Amino acid sequence: MHFIRMHKLFVLQHKYVSEQELLELNAFVQLLPGASSTQTLTLIGFKRGGVPLAILTLVIWIFPACILMGSLGFLLQYLNAKKVIYIFHFIQPMAVGFLAYSAVKSYSISIRHQATFFIMLGALLITYFIQSPWVFPSLIIAGSIVSNFSDKRIPSVDGKKHPVKWRNLWLFSYNFSCCRRC
Repeated sequence: MHFIRMHKLFVLQHKYVSEQELLELNAFVQLLPGASSTQTLTLIGFKRGGVPLAILTLVIWIFPACILMGSLGFLLQYLNAKKVIYIFHFIQPMAVGFLAYSAVKSYSISIRHQATFFIMLGALLITYFIQSPWVFPSLIIAGSIVSNFSDKRIPSVDGKKHPVKWRNLWLFSYNFSCCRRC
């Protein structure tokens, strides 16, 4: 659902990034561990204003959720258990509705070629019937092979190439080294 909201807000309304850039940012953060919506939003902040805006974006994005979840964690022990169960009774249907809406919107944004349609359909069927941790790396490799041999290049090779900026590699390295210590 976050991707669809980011598409509406940052691509359609404010035009901070293009649709292609948002898709590329989202694809990139799928390779990283952690919450992809947080990482995508932080990358958009980094693209617009560098490291200071990326850090500010991250803090503003995380702070309300941390306060809410921390407060609920402390308050749930003081509330009546029947009332709590009744409140959370509606979360599962709401989540299914959000996911269905996001799937329909993501389909119209992402699936533009016959090859991507068949990659999506094959991945859907394989992940439904085979439940193994090896499925996901296998699907990434298979999707890469299919898109490589497709007559339509995915992504299009007509776009201009952007040079890689390596100056903030230290930030990634520091973050990675901190995560390994934990």
